[in-house]
Amino acid sequence: MDEAGDVTPESAGADSKPRVTYVGHGTVLIEMDGVRILTDPSLRRWTGALRRYGPLPDPATARHIDAVLISHLHLDHLDPSSLRMVSKSAVVIGPPLVGRTIHRVGFKTVIETRRETVLHVGDVDVVAVHAAHTKRRWVLSAPTEPLGFIIQGSATIYFAGDTALFDGMDDLHDRIDVALLPIETWGVRPPEGRHMSPRTATKALSLLKPRVAVPIHWGTLYLPGSAYAGKQATYAWFQKTRKRPEEFAALAAEVAPEVDVRLLDPGESLTVEPREPADQGGPAGGDVAGGDVASDDTAAGAPAAR
Repeated sequence: MDEAGDVTPESAGADSKPRVTYVGHGTVLIEMDGVRILTDPSLRRWTGALRRYGPLPDPATARHIDAVLISHLHLDHLDPSSLRMVSKSAVVIGPPLVGRTIHRVGFKTVIETRRETVLHVGDVDVVAVHAAHTKRRWVLSAPTEPLGFIIQGSATIYFAGDTALFDGMDDLHDRIDVALLPIETWGVRPPEGRHMSPRTATKALSLLKPRVAVPIHWGTLYLPGSAYAGKQATYAWFQKTRKRPEEFAALAAEVAPEVDVRLLDPGESLTVEPREPADQGGPAGGDVAGGDVASDDTAAGAPAAR
Protein backbone atom coordinates (compact mmCIF):
# COMPACT_ATOMS: atom_id res chain seq x y z
CA MET A 1 0.00 0.00 0.00
CA ASP A 2 1.06 3.58 -0.57
CA GLU A 3 1.77 5.70 2.48
CA ALA A 4 0.19 9.16 2.12
CA GLY A 5 1.58 10.91 5.19
CA ASP A 6 0.40 12.01 8.61
CA VAL A 7 -2.33 14.31 9.90
CA THR A 8 -2.21 15.58 13.48
CA PRO A 9 -5.71 15.59 14.99
CA GLU A 10 -7.15 18.38 17.10
CA SER A 11 -8.54 15.83 19.51
CA ALA A 12 -5.38 13.79 20.07
CA GLY A 13 -5.03 12.36 23.55
CA ALA A 14 -8.61 11.24 24.18
CA ASP A 15 -8.79 7.86 25.87
CA SER A 16 -12.49 6.98 25.46
CA LYS A 17 -13.57 3.73 23.82
CA PRO A 18 -14.29 3.73 20.09
CA ARG A 19 -17.81 4.89 19.32
CA VAL A 20 -19.88 4.84 16.12
CA THR A 21 -22.91 7.09 15.64
CA TYR A 22 -25.25 6.64 12.70
CA VAL A 23 -26.11 10.24 11.82
CA GLY A 24 -28.23 9.26 8.82
CA HIS A 25 -27.92 8.23 5.16
CA GLY A 26 -24.16 7.85 4.48
CA THR A 27 -23.14 10.00 7.44
CA VAL A 28 -21.44 8.26 10.35
CA LEU A 29 -19.43 9.82 13.18
CA ILE A 30 -16.51 7.62 14.20
CA GLU A 31 -14.71 8.52 17.44
CA MET A 32 -11.63 6.44 18.10
CA ASP A 33 -8.26 6.92 19.78
CA GLY A 34 -8.72 10.67 20.14
CA VAL A 35 -9.78 11.16 16.51
CA ARG A 36 -13.20 12.26 15.23
CA ILE A 37 -14.00 11.21 11.67
CA LEU A 38 -17.19 12.12 9.79
CA THR A 39 -18.21 10.27 6.64
CA ASP A 40 -20.17 11.74 3.70
CA PRO A 41 -21.71 14.61 5.72
CA SER A 42 -25.44 15.14 5.11
CA LEU A 43 -26.51 17.46 7.93
CA ARG A 44 -29.13 19.81 6.47
CA ARG A 45 -32.90 19.63 6.04
CA TRP A 46 -32.48 19.70 2.25
CA THR A 47 -29.85 18.05 0.08
CA GLY A 48 -30.66 19.24 -3.41
CA ALA A 49 -34.22 18.06 -4.05
CA LEU A 50 -34.06 15.48 -1.26
CA ARG A 51 -35.57 16.22 2.15
CA ARG A 52 -34.42 14.80 5.45
CA TYR A 53 -36.92 12.91 7.56
CA GLY A 54 -36.97 13.51 11.31
CA PRO A 55 -34.93 15.90 13.45
CA LEU A 56 -31.69 17.42 12.22
CA PRO A 57 -28.42 16.12 13.67
CA ASP A 58 -27.05 17.75 16.79
CA PRO A 59 -24.81 20.65 15.65
CA ALA A 60 -22.06 19.23 17.89
CA THR A 61 -21.76 16.33 15.43
CA ALA A 62 -19.86 18.57 13.00
CA ARG A 63 -17.56 20.21 15.57
CA HIS A 64 -13.95 19.33 16.26
CA ILE A 65 -13.78 16.98 13.29
CA ASP A 66 -10.29 15.78 12.42
CA ALA A 67 -11.04 14.10 9.08
CA VAL A 68 -13.94 13.96 6.63
CA LEU A 69 -14.17 10.92 4.38
CA ILE A 70 -15.97 11.36 1.04
CA SER A 71 -16.83 8.09 -0.68
CA HIS A 72 -17.98 9.50 -4.03
CA LEU A 73 -19.19 12.68 -5.66
CA HIS A 74 -22.98 12.24 -5.75
CA LEU A 75 -24.83 15.16 -4.19
CA ASP A 76 -26.26 13.11 -1.31
CA HIS A 77 -22.69 12.19 -0.29
CA LEU A 78 -20.82 15.35 -1.26
CA ASP A 79 -23.08 18.18 -0.08
CA PRO A 80 -21.42 21.63 0.05
CA SER A 81 -24.06 23.07 2.41
CA SER A 82 -23.41 20.33 4.96
CA LEU A 83 -19.64 20.65 4.59
CA ARG A 84 -19.88 24.34 5.48
CA MET A 85 -21.01 23.21 8.95
CA VAL A 86 -17.87 21.14 9.54
CA SER A 87 -14.66 22.36 11.17
CA LYS A 88 -12.48 23.80 8.40
CA SER A 89 -9.38 22.55 10.18
CA ALA A 90 -10.38 19.00 9.22
CA VAL A 91 -8.54 17.18 6.45
CA VAL A 92 -10.89 16.00 3.71
CA ILE A 93 -10.07 12.66 2.08
CA GLY A 94 -11.86 11.55 -1.05
CA PRO A 95 -11.51 10.31 -4.62
CA PRO A 96 -9.89 12.26 -7.46
CA LEU A 97 -11.78 15.45 -8.44
CA VAL A 98 -13.26 15.91 -4.95
CA GLY A 99 -11.02 18.94 -4.40
CA ARG A 100 -12.93 20.99 -6.96
CA THR A 101 -15.88 21.15 -4.57
CA ILE A 102 -14.05 21.02 -1.25
CA HIS A 103 -11.74 23.97 -1.84
CA ARG A 104 -14.70 26.20 -2.71
CA VAL A 105 -16.26 25.37 0.66
CA GLY A 106 -13.18 26.63 2.51
CA PHE A 107 -11.18 23.56 3.52
CA LYS A 108 -7.44 24.04 3.22
CA THR A 109 -6.31 20.42 3.36
CA VAL A 110 -7.78 18.08 0.75
CA ILE A 111 -6.27 14.73 -0.16
CA GLU A 112 -7.45 13.14 -3.38
CA THR A 113 -6.64 9.48 -2.94
CA ARG A 114 -6.97 6.15 -4.66
CA ARG A 115 -7.40 2.59 -3.52
CA GLU A 116 -4.84 1.04 -1.18
CA THR A 117 -3.46 4.39 -0.03
CA VAL A 118 -2.92 4.73 3.73
CA LEU A 119 -3.28 8.04 5.57
CA HIS A 120 -2.39 8.41 9.25
CA VAL A 121 -4.74 10.63 11.26
CA GLY A 122 -3.25 10.71 14.73
CA ASP A 123 -3.18 7.10 15.94
CA VAL A 124 -5.76 6.01 13.36
CA ASP A 125 -5.00 4.66 9.89
CA VAL A 126 -7.43 5.42 7.05
CA VAL A 127 -7.17 3.08 4.07
CA ALA A 128 -9.05 3.79 0.82
CA VAL A 129 -10.53 0.63 -0.71
CA HIS A 130 -12.59 -0.32 -3.74
CA ALA A 131 -16.31 0.42 -4.11
CA ALA A 132 -18.61 -0.52 -7.01
CA HIS A 133 -20.85 2.44 -7.82
CA THR A 134 -21.47 5.03 -10.52
CA LYS A 135 -18.52 7.34 -11.15
CA ARG A 136 -19.98 10.72 -12.19
CA ARG A 137 -21.38 13.57 -10.06
CA TRP A 138 -23.49 14.78 -12.97
CA VAL A 139 -24.42 13.05 -16.22
CA LEU A 140 -21.84 14.97 -18.25
CA SER A 141 -19.16 15.42 -15.58
CA ALA A 142 -15.81 13.62 -15.63
CA PRO A 143 -15.78 10.15 -14.06
CA THR A 144 -13.81 9.29 -10.93
CA GLU A 145 -13.60 6.12 -8.90
CA PRO A 146 -15.84 5.70 -5.83
CA LEU A 147 -14.21 4.55 -2.60
CA GLY A 148 -14.85 2.76 0.63
CA PHE A 149 -12.63 3.19 3.69
CA ILE A 150 -11.15 1.03 6.41
CA ILE A 151 -10.50 2.98 9.59
CA GLN A 152 -8.12 1.15 11.89
CA GLY A 153 -6.97 1.99 15.38
CA SER A 154 -7.92 0.21 18.58
CA ALA A 155 -10.81 -1.17 16.50
CA THR A 156 -11.18 -1.78 12.76
CA ILE A 157 -14.21 -0.23 11.07
CA TYR A 158 -15.22 -0.67 7.44
CA PHE A 159 -17.24 2.17 5.91
CA ALA A 160 -18.45 0.78 2.59
CA GLY A 161 -19.64 4.12 1.19
CA ASP A 162 -22.17 3.46 -1.56
CA THR A 163 -21.43 0.15 -3.23
CA ALA A 164 -22.71 -3.05 -4.73
CA LEU A 165 -21.03 -6.39 -4.08
CA PHE A 166 -17.68 -6.70 -5.83
CA ASP A 167 -14.95 -9.26 -6.42
CA GLY A 168 -12.30 -9.03 -3.75
CA MET A 169 -14.59 -7.84 -0.96
CA ASP A 170 -13.50 -10.86 1.08
CA ASP A 171 -9.87 -9.67 0.86
CA LEU A 172 -10.38 -6.15 2.22
CA HIS A 173 -9.17 -6.99 5.73
CA ASP A 174 -8.44 -10.10 7.75
CA ARG A 175 -10.74 -9.10 10.62
CA ILE A 176 -13.27 -6.27 10.77
CA ASP A 177 -14.81 -5.24 14.07
CA VAL A 178 -17.66 -3.10 12.70
CA ALA A 179 -18.95 -3.11 9.12
CA LEU A 180 -21.07 -0.09 8.11
CA LEU A 181 -23.06 -1.42 5.14
CA PRO A 182 -25.51 0.49 2.91
CA ILE A 183 -28.80 -1.35 2.42
CA GLU A 184 -30.97 1.17 0.54
CA THR A 185 -30.98 4.05 -1.91
CA TRP A 186 -32.72 7.31 -1.11
CA GLY A 187 -36.50 7.04 -1.16
CA VAL A 188 -37.94 3.61 -1.90
CA ARG A 189 -36.33 2.85 -5.25
CA PRO A 190 -35.01 -0.72 -5.67
CA PRO A 191 -31.38 -0.66 -4.50
CA GLU A 192 -30.15 -3.52 -6.67
CA GLY A 193 -27.44 -3.01 -9.29
CA ARG A 194 -25.30 -0.07 -8.14
CA HIS A 195 -26.19 -0.44 -4.46
CA MET A 196 -26.69 -3.17 -1.90
CA SER A 197 -30.09 -4.33 -0.73
CA PRO A 198 -30.70 -6.11 2.58
CA ARG A 199 -30.24 -9.41 0.76
CA THR A 200 -26.97 -8.52 -0.99
CA ALA A 201 -25.66 -6.81 2.16
CA THR A 202 -26.21 -10.14 3.90
CA LYS A 203 -24.02 -11.77 1.24
CA ALA A 204 -21.41 -9.14 2.07
CA LEU A 205 -21.41 -10.35 5.67
CA SER A 206 -20.39 -13.81 4.45
CA LEU A 207 -17.45 -12.22 2.62
CA LEU A 208 -16.34 -9.67 5.21
CA LYS A 209 -17.00 -11.74 8.36
CA PRO A 210 -17.24 -8.70 10.66
CA ARG A 211 -17.82 -9.03 14.36
CA VAL A 212 -20.61 -6.41 14.23
CA ALA A 213 -22.65 -5.02 11.33
CA VAL A 214 -24.60 -1.75 11.26
CA PRO A 215 -26.92 -1.05 8.30
CA ILE A 216 -26.69 2.52 7.01
CA HIS A 217 -28.02 4.53 4.06
CA TRP A 218 -31.68 4.15 5.01
CA GLY A 219 -34.50 6.08 6.68
CA THR A 220 -33.14 9.58 6.12
CA LEU A 221 -33.60 11.16 2.67
CA TYR A 222 -36.66 11.05 0.45
CA LEU A 223 -37.99 12.90 -2.57
CA PRO A 224 -41.03 15.00 -1.62
CA GLY A 225 -44.04 14.77 -3.90
CA SER A 226 -47.53 13.46 -4.07
CA ALA A 227 -46.48 10.08 -2.68
CA TYR A 228 -45.13 11.70 0.50
CA ALA A 229 -47.52 14.63 0.93
CA GLY A 230 -48.38 15.37 4.53
CA LYS A 231 -46.99 14.16 7.84
CA GLN A 232 -48.98 10.93 7.94
CA ALA A 233 -47.84 9.86 4.49
CA THR A 234 -44.23 10.76 5.27
CA TYR A 235 -44.37 8.73 8.48
CA ALA A 236 -45.79 5.83 6.47
CA TRP A 237 -42.74 6.12 4.17
CA PHE A 238 -40.42 5.95 7.17
CA GLN A 239 -42.20 2.87 8.51
CA LYS A 240 -41.81 1.24 5.10
CA THR A 241 -38.12 2.03 4.78
CA ARG A 242 -37.65 0.97 8.43
CA LYS A 243 -38.41 -2.57 7.31
CA ARG A 244 -35.18 -2.60 5.31
CA PRO A 245 -32.80 -2.89 8.30
CA GLU A 246 -35.19 -5.32 9.97
CA GLU A 247 -35.12 -7.47 6.83
CA PHE A 248 -31.32 -7.27 6.83
CA ALA A 249 -31.16 -8.40 10.47
CA ALA A 250 -33.51 -11.32 9.83
CA LEU A 251 -31.55 -12.50 6.79
CA ALA A 252 -28.25 -12.10 8.62
CA ALA A 253 -29.52 -14.29 11.46
CA GLU A 254 -29.99 -17.08 8.92
CA VAL A 255 -26.92 -16.59 6.73
CA ALA A 256 -24.33 -15.21 9.17
CA PRO A 257 -25.57 -15.89 12.72
CA GLU A 258 -22.11 -15.25 14.13
CA VAL A 259 -22.37 -11.55 13.17
CA ASP A 260 -23.92 -9.23 15.74
CA VAL A 261 -26.29 -6.95 13.77
CA ARG A 262 -27.09 -3.65 15.48
CA LEU A 263 -29.98 -1.54 14.19
CA LEU A 264 -29.33 2.13 14.92
CA ASP A 265 -31.87 4.83 14.15
CA PRO A 266 -30.36 8.13 13.01
CA GLY A 267 -28.66 9.70 16.02
CA GLU A 268 -28.07 6.44 17.90
CA SER A 269 -24.62 5.12 18.81
CA LEU A 270 -22.77 2.01 19.82
CA THR A 271 -19.54 1.70 21.77
CA VAL A 272 -16.85 -0.79 20.77
CA GLU A 273 -14.57 -2.43 23.29
CA PRO A 274 -11.06 -1.94 21.83
CA ARG A 275 -8.81 -4.89 21.15
CA GLU A 276 -5.40 -5.40 22.64
CA PRO A 277 -2.73 -3.82 20.38
CA ALA A 278 -1.06 -7.18 19.81
CA ASP A 279 -4.35 -8.57 18.48
CA GLN A 280 -4.88 -6.01 15.73
CA GLY A 281 -4.95 -7.42 12.24
CA GLY A 282 -4.25 -5.86 8.89
CA PRO A 283 -5.13 -5.93 5.26
CA ALA A 284 -3.41 -9.27 4.77
CA GLY A 285 -3.03 -12.38 6.95
CA GLY A 286 -2.97 -12.41 10.73
CA ASP A 287 -5.68 -12.82 13.31
CA VAL A 288 -7.58 -10.41 15.51
CA ALA A 289 -9.28 -11.21 18.78
CA GLY A 290 -12.61 -9.47 19.08
CA GLY A 291 -14.00 -7.66 22.08
CA ASP A 292 -17.48 -6.61 23.10
CA VAL A 293 -19.77 -4.02 21.58
CA ALA A 294 -22.22 -2.08 23.74
CA SER A 295 -25.23 -0.12 22.54
CA ASP A 296 -25.57 3.55 23.37
CA ASP A 297 -28.86 5.18 22.40
CA THR A 298 -27.65 8.74 22.93
CA ALA A 299 -27.19 10.98 19.93
CA ALA A 300 -23.86 12.40 18.83
CA GLY A 301 -23.57 15.24 21.25
CA ALA A 302 -20.49 16.75 22.87
CA PRO A 303 -17.12 15.94 21.32
CA ALA A 304 -15.02 13.12 22.69
CA ALA A 305 -12.70 13.91 25.59
CA ARG A 306 -9.60 15.76 24.52
